[in-house]
Amino acid sequence: MRYTMIGDVWKQKYGEKIYKLSLSAGTTCPNRDGSRGWGGCIFCSESGSGDFAYDSSRDLKERIRKAKARVAGKGAKKFVAYFQSFTNTYGDLERLEELFAAAAREEDVMELSIATRCDCLGEDALRMLERVRRIKPVTVE
Repeated sequence: MRYTMIGDVWKQKYGEKIYKLSLSAGTTCPNRDGSRGWGGCIFCSESGSGDFAYDSSRDLKERIRKAKARVAGKGAKKFVAYFQSFTNTYGDLERLEELFAAAAREEDVMELSIATRCDCLGEDALRMLERVRRIKPVTVE
């Protein structure tokens, strides 16, 4: 095999299957708000919801609980907090850091996965992600 699937890496690292919790940070994107374009990108869902993420206006702990309930029947015990929808380093970085840090502090959340755009990863965003990484591992996609 020429590649290693992340699920296999997590299973080896944590000793069991790890499940992604699809979460929304309530961000937008420069291809949606008009600063760089309109209508989103080809890989963005029409709703931009992450398709399985719960309403970002709700309490994060409630959203995490609901996301865990969605995979509970599979025997899920350990998770990755997956902030997929839109561009998760585009917006108020202080608010995003608080959100990501809160997710990272959940005992059964092993890592965070943050979806973003390379043109939205400036020095301030990278420093913010580094601070969150001190709590739990962070991958950026």
